[in-house]
This record gives sequence, structure tokens and C-alpha cells, in this order.
Amino acid sequence: MPTVSARVGLARKTLGFYLQEDDCQHRWRHPTESNDVAECDIVDLMTDMLLLARAGGCDPCTVLWKTQVHLNAETGTRCPGPKFSPRAQ
Repeated sequence: MPTVSARVGLARKTLGFYLQEDDCQHRWRHPTESNDVAECDIVDLMTDMLLLARAGGCDPCTVLWKTQVHLNAETGTRCPGPKFSPRAQ
């Protein structure tokens, strides 16, 4: 299994490729001073990956849940939920 560092590097390359190929302007791209990666760009990529999962016959919510389980197992990070209240759609 690759190291966390190697996996972060691969994820960074994937996000970079995604942003190069995406024709949309990233209006809300606000990286923090300590990080050149904007959270909204990661959310956009993850959303598109979940859409791909759905198109492939997978349940995106199950994929997201399994991702949280993997994150917890690999880093000990538990996801308590969002720090905001999503607007009603």
C-alpha cells in the first residue's frame, strides 16, 4: 500500500489534471495561506466522482460512507458532520 505522502501526491496530481480539464471558472477558489488547494475544488472533484459512481450503478451515499470509514481507519479522523447548515434545496 502506498504511503500517505504518496497518496496525497497522487491526489494532488489528480486535482491538478481535473482543474486543467474543467472549463468552469472556479469563482470560489480561496486556498488558505498554508495550502495551495482550495476546499471547493476538492468538493467539485469529489462530487463529480460521486456522479461517476451513480452513473456506474453504485450508490453515491454508500461510496461516501465507505470513504469516511477508510479515512477513519487510515488516519483516525472521525467526521462529525458539516460545520455549517446546508441550505434547503
